[in-house]
Amino acid sequence: MQHDLSWADSYHREPFLGEIFAIAFVRGRDPLDALDRVGGLPDTVADRTPDEIRRLHEYEHGYPDVVSALALGEWTVLVQPTGFELAYLADALSRGTEALTVLRHDYANPRFTHALDGRIVTGFHPSWPGDRHGTDRDALVPRMRQAGFDLDGDGGQYDGAISRSLRLAGLVTGVLPTFEQLTAPLPSMHFDPWFARTRPSSVENERDALAKAEAIVAELDLAGTPGLADAFAAAHRGERVVVTQHSELGRHVREWSTTSRVGRWSANDHSAAAAVTDEDRHRGHRFTYLLEALRAAFRPDLA
Repeated sequence: MQHDLSWADSYHREPFLGEIFAIAFVRGRDPLDALDRVGGLPDTVADRTPDEIRRLHEYEHGYPDVVSALALGEWTVLVQPTGFELAYLADALSRGTEALTVLRHDYANPRFTHALDGRIVTGFHPSWPGDRHGTDRDALVPRMRQAGFDLDGDGGQYDGAISRSLRLAGLVTGVLPTFEQLTAPLPSMHFDPWFARTRPSSVENERDALAKAEAIVAELDLAGTPGLADAFAAAHRGERVVVTQHSELGRHVREWSTTSRVGRWSANDHSAAAAVTDEDRHRGHRFTYLLEALRAAFRPDLA
């Protein structure tokens, strides 16, 4: 595979995936299954280009996270233009199979992740490949060298870091999408990671998370939400709670996710300044904490 990968680190190539984008590879799963694993919302499916997805990321649309899918040999390739959430779902994508994710993030932490059956095998920052983590941090060393990573130096390797990461993904999977494939109209969905079988690593244990969720529910006057009391009761009994996106409670979760996203993204969106108050943003942040606590308390990662 000798694809030109210079676009992955470029600022000028058009159409542009963005200074933040995520790409994932999932073995042996078709595009619809792969989209479902990250919390894809089937009622939002449409063929979209990266530019069309970028235009959706505005206040009037609720700043949705959108992912596209491409079947490539034995693998499905997912791409999230101008977003990063996909890169944190390697564990959910790899349940019963294998997955890799590559994240370009020019303002925070890019990453490469290789996962097998829900566990991170090897992960690292593409510019600092010597500092790796996972259950087998050295499993990819020969292929990393083949992809062009310098594992003997002690400095940062910034130029071409994402290109090397994609080349490494191609060496592991045996497939690699072209720029033209990734930027063509592809089947896409809005997705909500809350419905993926994973949870953030920063939350407390289940009991602490449950108490936190109940406190925020009381604060936001949400106790009457259909299905929520039963879900809390099941969590108190130690049961794993399944909330599907199509259930009545799931539809409320989707609304809470939109409120959370608007609170977070509108703070840096000047066009939304007149429509979103500081109180709205504060409420959005409280919903962010609520959703994190609920996901931990309900233990969806045990499915």
